[in-house]
Amino acid sequence: MRTLVIGANGAIGRACVIELQKSVKVIAADVTLPKFDEASNRTLDVRDAKAVTGLIQSLDEDDPITGMIYAAGLNTTGPLDAVDWEDYEKVMAVNLRGAFHVGAALLAVLRRKPREFSSVYIASTAGLVGESGGSVYCASKFGLIGFTQSFAGEIAEFGGRANAVCPGNVDSPMLKVLATSIGARSGKSGDATLEEWKSASGFKRLIKPEEVAQTCSWLISRSSSGISGQTIVVDGPKA
Repeated sequence: MRTLVIGANGAIGRACVIELQKSVKVIAADVTLPKFDEASNRTLDVRDAKAVTGLIQSLDEDDPITGMIYAAGLNTTGPLDAVDWEDYEKVMAVNLRGAFHVGAALLAVLRRKPREFSSVYIASTAGLVGESGGSVYCASKFGLIGFTQSFAGEIAEFGGRANAVCPGNVDSPMLKVLATSIGARSGKSGDATLEEWKSASGFKRLIKPEEVAQTCSWLISRSSSGISGQTIVVDGPKA
C-alpha cells in the first residue's frame, strides 16, 4: 500500500507523513522538496495541472497508489472591501483548484485500474461556518467540502473513497501568523488572540497536528471502508 501526501511540509501534512509511515509506504510531495528519511520525496506545485497529472500517473505506473491526503493550503484574512485579489487567486489556486487537479488525475488512474482507494482532503471548520474577515479562506474550504462530496460519488464505482477532514484551530505556524493578523485589527497581540481561541474551546487548548493526522490515517485505512463523502470534524466543543 502506498499513500501520497500533498502539502507534506506543512504542520498537518508533516504529521500525516510521520503517522502513515507506521503502516504504509509514503510519497511526500510539496512545492519545496520535502526531506523525510523514510518517504519518497517529490516536488509538486498543485497549481500546475500537467505536473499533477504527470506525477500521479508516473507513481501509479510504478506501483499503484492506494491513498492520498491533500494537505496543501494557504490562508488570508481581512474585510471584504480590502481583499488583495492576488492573495485571493493564490488561496483559491492552492486550496480549491489544486484539489480539482489532483482529483481529476486520480479519477483517470482509478478509471483505468479500479482498486480499493481512499483519499482525504483537509478542509477546516471555517468551511462549515463563515467567519467575519475570513470570506476568502472560508469560501475556499466550503468549496473544498463540496468538491470532496462530489468526487466521492465519481470514484465510488471504481473502488474509491473520499472524505473531508475539518480541523479546528490547529497549533501551527499558519495559525500563529493568522492570529497576529487578526489580533492587529483590534489592537491585540497574536499571543493574546491565541489565548482567546484556546479559551473558546472546551479543551482549553489548540488541536494538535498529530490528532488530525491520526484521523486521516484512520480514513485512509480499511477500518473506515464504509465511510465516503463525509465531513469529519476534529475539534473540541465550544466552551
